[in-house]
Amino acid sequence: MSSAPRPSLAGRTVLITGIQGFIGLHTAAAAQRRGARVAGMDIAAESARALRVRESLDGPAVEVCAVDLLDPQATLQILRELRPDVVVHCAGSIERDAGTEDWSRVFAGNAALTASLVDALLAVPGIERPVLVMPGSQMEYGAAPMPWTEDQPCDPINAYGAGKLAATECVMEATRRDALRACVLRLPIVFGPGQPPALFVPELIGKALRKETIPMTEGKQRRAFLYVEDAAELLLDAAARAAREDAFPPLLNAPACPPVAIRELAELLAGPLDATGLLRPGTLPTRPGEPLDAWPDTALAASLGIRARTPLAEALRKTVRWYEANPWFLS
Repeated sequence: MSSAPRPSLAGRTVLITGIQGFIGLHTAAAAQRRGARVAGMDIAAESARALRVRESLDGPAVEVCAVDLLDPQATLQILRELRPDVVVHCAGSIERDAGTEDWSRVFAGNAALTASLVDALLAVPGIERPVLVMPGSQMEYGAAPMPWTEDQPCDPINAYGAGKLAATECVMEATRRDALRACVLRLPIVFGPGQPPALFVPELIGKALRKETIPMTEGKQRRAFLYVEDAAELLLDAAARAAREDAFPPLLNAPACPPVAIRELAELLAGPLDATGLLRPGTLPTRPGEPLDAWPDTALAASLGIRARTPLAEALRKTVRWYEANPWFLS
């Protein structure tokens, strides 16, 4: 995989919304490695849990401003004070399986939050307006037929995908009017250190460490995965290129590791933990209508020389080692 030097961010200010979340913490650490001054916005000041994860990632201290992003005036005040060159918008709902009764709340947790941030950014004078980069999601494509190219019409199947799509459209409309330099980087399945325990990779690692049986579907579904450190670096790459290249696309499917069957991924995770015998493939039903193959087409990113750098096996080893060293996170 590519190993060309990453663009420097020395002398730049990077403001990260949702900085205490999974991708936000890693993006902050990546920006600091590149020499940026990093600040964050979150719904509350830095939590003890987020602080502990950040320290485990060797991340220096970060200024965290407690701001409700649904208040564009409060957000605008932070933008005026910090004068960031780049805003990486990681804040938002991460609920994938919310029921219909939660649809409005989960949808708004991405759509309304992003619309409010865009309103605040557009209130900044044009010459001072920062570049916006936002992680999108492959779940925006939903039931749309593959290949999932950037110009493919989307058909989200849940509130999370619909809310992320609405957030993307909000950013795209601002770029179409030349009001904002921005890029939405649609991510595949992201995993790595500090991911919430209920999601597939950390849940499997947690059960393996506790020597519990691991129920799963037959695992024939093939998906593309991306290591979280790569996701963070790609967001910053997109910011650097969007800031300096007129032709850089405002919407891009993020590159990823080659697609892999879920069962194979489970075996790769369980093997180093001596837990292969704990896997119980076929004990859980496949979700109704779930496609066998589902991942974004990354030809556009490849044509721009944008690639993921961490091979899947290496990324899984790093992830397992982190959870082994930080068992408190799974409790």
